[in-house]
Amino acid sequence: MSIQFVVGVQQDVTDLKTYLEEKASGLGRWGYQLQPHVVFLAEGDDDLTSRCVAYACVHSTVFYEAASVMEAVDVAFKSMFVLGLQYPAPAHSSWAFVQKAVYGLSHRFDRIPSKVFELLTDIRKWESEH
Repeated sequence: MSIQFVVGVQQDVTDLKTYLEEKASGLGRWGYQLQPHVVFLAEGDDDLTSRCVAYACVHSTVFYEAASVMEAVDVAFKSMFVLGLQYPAPAHSSWAFVQKAVYGLSHRFDRIPSKVFELLTDIRKWESEH
């Protein structure tokens, strides 16, 4: 079982609550806990052309409606960082990139993949050339 950087789309708040409860329960059976992540709630059609709201899900019973996707990522990231949580393995590189590129933060327990450092170097090089 895994939690990605951004997890699927739910249809309404009831679906979101059910999703979080089921995901937390499933992870618990494997000895894991639900980590903060972002979930979209699509109101209406089955695609994202209708109104779509981003939620930062911090716990199976705690989620915040965000004004934007960036705010949802911000809340999820800061929740993990402040609480000293490890990034979920499937999303580790994505969250490590956010930590370094967006916030410029370091921590003594950092395990930043070399590919993240390579990407940051490439971005800085590109910025200096343009």
